Amino acid sequence: MIKTLSGFVALALLSVLILQWLGWPPTLPAPDSSDQPMQPAPAVLEPQLMAKLDASDPRESYTNITEHPLFRPDRKPEPPLEEEPSVPETSQEKLELSTIDLSAVLISPTVVSAWVRDPSKPKLQRLRIGDEFNGWAVRDILEDRVLLERQGERDALILRDYSKTPPSAASRPPAQRRPAQRPPRPATPPRQ
Repeated sequence: MIKTLSGFVALALLSVLILQWLGWPPTLPAPDSSDQPMQPAPAVLEPQLMAKLDASDPRESYTNITEHPLFRPDRKPEPPLEEEPSVPETSQEKLELSTIDLSAVLISPTVVSAWVRDPSKPKLQRLRIGDEFNGWAVRDILEDRVLLERQGERDALILRDYSKTPPSAASRPPAQRRPAQRPPRPATPPRQ
């Protein structure tokens, strides 16, 4: 029963498709008996309609929208931006690079790159020669440093050598406790 019903539906759809195909393309209206090509009618607007189309609507008519913006959750206008006091850029620039930690340098015949950690970002960032980093251009990557340049000023991120400096007390692993040694047991006499 289900096969018969599905077969009937498929046959009905196929016949509709064939009827549509046979009627394609739709017939065009018969051309006029005149040999003149058809020209579109000129667009004529009544002067009354043109008078109604005034493009210079006063801004006062939109004050309700500007006072209660639609897409702000509190429906209040955005507060004016406050200007931050200017801080000398040179001290901030030096401070920016002093917080950056050069974690690793990779130099191989095919790849020269460095990995740096910015405390404001959770992931390490890969630098290559020519990349831009916090407004500085990476000029060269050496085995122990990355040379940076910005507007004629040069600076370097130096790779910390952990083998020459002892680790701080906070970074040392806690001393391992050795279990207390027990005195040796006396040998037990053999049983008879």
